[in-house]
Amino acid sequence: MNLFRISGFQFAEVMKFLADVMLGKLARELRMLGYDTLYYRGQDPHELIQIARQQERLILTRNIRLTPKTKEDHVVQITEDDPVLQLKGLRRLGIITLNEETLFSRCLLCNSLLNEITREEAEGRVPDFIFNQQKEFYRCSQCSHIYWPGSHQERMQKRLKEFFQT
Repeated sequence: MNLFRISGFQFAEVMKFLADVMLGKLARELRMLGYDTLYYRGQDPHELIQIARQQERLILTRNIRLTPKTKEDHVVQITEDDPVLQLKGLRRLGIITLNEETLFSRCLLCNSLLNEITREEAEGRVPDFIFNQQKEFYRCSQCSHIYWPGSHQERMQKRLKEFFQT
């Protein structure tokens, strides 16, 4: 397994993240990229650290007072307000990369993996015009939200490719 170091810590090539309450948009962007990213809506920093330890996740936070307590605690302070700049910072640190195989593989709402479903399974659960236009559908294994590769996804994919080329 490839590892890299940041601030004296080693991280696995495929990262798992825990974004704090101030980083909801970043969590969504990371999920879009296919990264396993939990979004912690709570306010208790001790609970946040415990979850990260138990699930071996890298904490992403805007809280400047949240610092690692032990060598098992991995915290990245996010200083930017803009989610695009936040992603650029993570890319610059070598924490994230673009992997086209994992793009759009996670639910943007709950982080679970998506499973391909038949058109028949999607019928009646998506708008008729979408059902008539699309051939592929995906359902979240947890919350059952349905996704399809439409023009919105194409625009996001183009934006991400441009982002990772700059």
